[in-house]
Amino acid sequence: MNCETSKELMMKYFDGEMDEAGEIQFREHLKVCRDCNDEFSCMEAIFTTLDAKVEIEPPEDFEARVMEKVASIEQQRREKSSKRVVLLYNCATLLSIILLFIFVADMKQVSVFSAFERLGEYFGSFSTVTAAVFGVVKDLAGLLVNALAVVADIAFSIVRSYYYVFIVLILTVLAIQRLIHYVGTRTGEEAE
Repeated sequence: MNCETSKELMMKYFDGEMDEAGEIQFREHLKVCRDCNDEFSCMEAIFTTLDAKVEIEPPEDFEARVMEKVASIEQQRREKSSKRVVLLYNCATLLSIILLFIFVADMKQVSVFSAFERLGEYFGSFSTVTAAVFGVVKDLAGLLVNALAVVADIAFSIVRSYYYVFIVLILTVLAIQRLIHYVGTRTGEEAE
C-alpha cells in the first residue's frame, strides 16, 4: 500500500466504512510509514476531541452583561446622533456669522482680506502679546459696534422693502427649531 491510498483509507477508517482486510493492510502501512502514522495520530486526536461532548454553561450574569453592552452601544449611538445635530446647528450659526461679516464688510466698502491683514498688523506691531490682545479687542469692539449700527440701518431699510422675505426666514427658523425638537424627542423615545 502506498501513502496516497493510505490517506484515502484514513477517512474511511474514521467513518467506520473500512472492511477487515483493508483495515489490516492500513494498520500494516501505518507501522512502516512514519508520515502516515503521524497524520493518523493527529486525525485520531482531533476526532477524539470532537467526540467528547462537553457542554459549556454561560455564567449566571451572562444575559445581564450582554444587555448592558447593548444598552451601552445604543447610548453611544444616541450621543453620536445628538452630537451631529449640535454640530450642524453650530456650523449653520458660524456660517451665518461669516456671511454677516462679509455682508457688513461689503456695505462698508472694506475688503474681508484687508480686515484680516489689519489683524495681522496688530500682532506684528505691538511689543507684547498683552498690548496686542487689548488692541485687537478694542478694535474688534469698535468694529462690532460699527457693524451693529450698519446692520441696524440696513435691517430697517431692508425690512421696509422686503418684509415678506423676513417672514419666510422666520418661518424657516421656526421649522428648523421644530425639526431639532422632533429629532431630540424621537431619540429620547427610542431610548425608552
